[in-house]
This record gives sequence, C-alpha cells and structure tokens, in this order.
Amino acid sequence: MRPREFQLNQTEIERFERAERETREAIELRRLQGVRMYGSGQEIGLIRQVTGAARRTVAHWVEAYQTSGLSGLKVGWKGGNNRTVTVTERARVIHRLQQTTPCPVGQTNSGVGFWDIEKVQEVVEQECGKRYRSRESYRQLLIEAGFSFQHPEGIYRSRPSEALIADFEAQAEKK
Repeated sequence: MRPREFQLNQTEIERFERAERETREAIELRRLQGVRMYGSGQEIGLIRQVTGAARRTVAHWVEAYQTSGLSGLKVGWKGGNNRTVTVTERARVIHRLQQTTPCPVGQTNSGVGFWDIEKVQEVVEQECGKRYRSRESYRQLLIEAGFSFQHPEGIYRSRPSEALIADFEAQAEKK
C-alpha cells in the first residue's frame, strides 16, 4: 500500500478541530472529521465507521478541501425556495388559511372542506402572485397556520356493500 499524498500538518489539524467545535451543521461536521482523519493518516475503515460515508465520498471531501479550503466543506444547501414569498405575504396567506375554509369541489360557501396542497397553492398564487417549487413549502405553510395532516380513512375492499349488510340483518331478524 502506497503512502497517502494528502497529509495535514499540525496547524491544519488544529484549524479543523476548531472548525469542528464551532460548526452547528451535522453534515459539515462529518465532512470536517472525515478530511481531518484522512489527512492525519487514519485508516479508511475507521473514517467510514465514524462518518458513515463511503470511500469515494471521503475522496470528494478531500478534493473539495484541496480546491477551496475549509469553505469547500461547508454545506452548500441554501434552504430551498421559501424566500420567494416575503414575510408579509406569508403572514397574509397564513391569516387567510386560518380565517377561511375551502369549499369541496362543486359547492360554494358550504363551510365544509379541508385544506390540501392544491388549495393552498391557489391561495398563495391569489395572494402573492407567486408559486413555490416544492410541495413541502405548501405543507410548511399549513403547519405554520396551525393545521395538522390527517390521513384519509381507509376503505376496506373486502367489506360487503351496505345493501348486503342490510339484507343479512333483515334475514337475521326474521329468524
């Protein structure tokens, strides 16, 4: 087995350890630990066990560090598209969700209905003239408005029809 070309000196290791203590991102911490351990000469099996990452993933982290330094190991995820709607617009949408009840299809002003993703999407488009890219953003709006997700009640396909049950009960009463 040939020696590793990538090695960290003591100053770099201390910088990594400081960055590990300061980060609040779990993903970034894994990357920092993986590169520090790899650069310190630790066995890849131990690195994989500690970080849960594959050998090739650790190699990608090392390449990112070599090209961009510690900033190359930071999480690049920016949090999605929820900032397309301003805080004021978001508050308006949440207020409307709380104050109104959607109508079922084909009815007007019945006062009975449930919010679903498509209906919330319509409200956002009407109030803000904008559209989220992910369905999760609409779910988040429902949660912020104080609504909970309800699973529809199951339908048992093997259950006999109401007519068959009524006939059975009628026959049972006769006996």
